[in-house]
Amino acid sequence: MSETDNLTDQDAIHKIRSLVNDASTCMFATQLGQVPFHVCPMQAQQTDQNGRIWFFSTADSAHNQHIVTDPRVNLIFSNPSEFEFLTLYGKATIARDPKKVDELWNQLVSNWFPGGKEDPNLSLICVEPENAHYWDTKHNKFLTMAKLIGAAVSGNEPTVGVEGDLKV
Repeated sequence: MSETDNLTDQDAIHKIRSLVNDASTCMFATQLGQVPFHVCPMQAQQTDQNGRIWFFSTADSAHNQHIVTDPRVNLIFSNPSEFEFLTLYGKATIARDPKKVDELWNQLVSNWFPGGKEDPNLSLICVEPENAHYWDTKHNKFLTMAKLIGAAVSGNEPTVGVEGDLKV
């Protein structure tokens, strides 16, 4: 059983930042109006102070092409070892901002772009959240597991988690 804790504004941004930092790889879905929609794993590079999530991407990728025709995306983050989950719906834009590239560049990214920061196939995707929902534990995972085990033994329904809508 979970409690509900809906968050808005800066509290919502803080929660998104925390969950994305803990589980930075997500399943990134585009073509939401089609069945099946397109999904691929993506590594979030940053969640900025406005709650926008930034990714590096190849300009010729399928998801970049999809964003050009339909900017709606859904991101699904999962950190099962800590019982943290986030689904986020938003609008994506493609950017080629050299300052942002410099800010986010790291050695791992350089493996994907052999031409470096000036690689002509390098682009950024910025996702502006519109709606999000999270599931989290109220306590650390060890206390959560202890409560689940205790509830199983006692037959009582545990209250171990918290979930809610996030409005940025």
